[in-house]
Amino acid sequence: MVSDSVKRTFETDGYAVVSGLFADDEVDRLRDHYMRARRRDRLPEDMVGVQPSSKDPLKRYPRMAQMHRWDDTSLQWLLDARLRAQLQTLVGNDPYAVQTMLYFKPPGARGQALHQDNFYLKAEPGTCIAAWMALDATDEDNGCLLVVPGSHRWPISVRPRRTRRSASPT
Repeated sequence: MVSDSVKRTFETDGYAVVSGLFADDEVDRLRDHYMRARRRDRLPEDMVGVQPSSKDPLKRYPRMAQMHRWDDTSLQWLLDARLRAQLQTLVGNDPYAVQTMLYFKPPGARGQALHQDNFYLKAEPGTCIAAWMALDATDEDNGCLLVVPGSHRWPISVRPRRTRRSASPT
């Protein structure tokens, strides 16, 4: 159950942190599952495939998208009752599960630029919500998620900026 303080933070800042929703061994299994999947040359929905000899870590480990369409492990995570209950409490109704995505951020890889998800999704009204889960320990030094508090109330940006290769630490 989401505490009142977490719900207030979500309403004010546009995000909330819920620690420990999944046990460490569940997170470990998910990480191992996706690492095995990514080692395959191409996956359904891949746009570019894996380029194992590339100097760019994001070409060696490109993101995965829509895994729930072809992978039962991903579908079960997307529809997990614990996650659903948290989102129901935060948004006040039953969420529609529509997308799964996994970003790898190996050492030396640039991060995702600041952006607004609804710029791409165009949900009307602007009610999309993302549930983000780190599969590795994260902090500011190795690439944690950054959110601009209150930005959920901003109008949708006309043009997001691209990530500069030089902007990410190695």
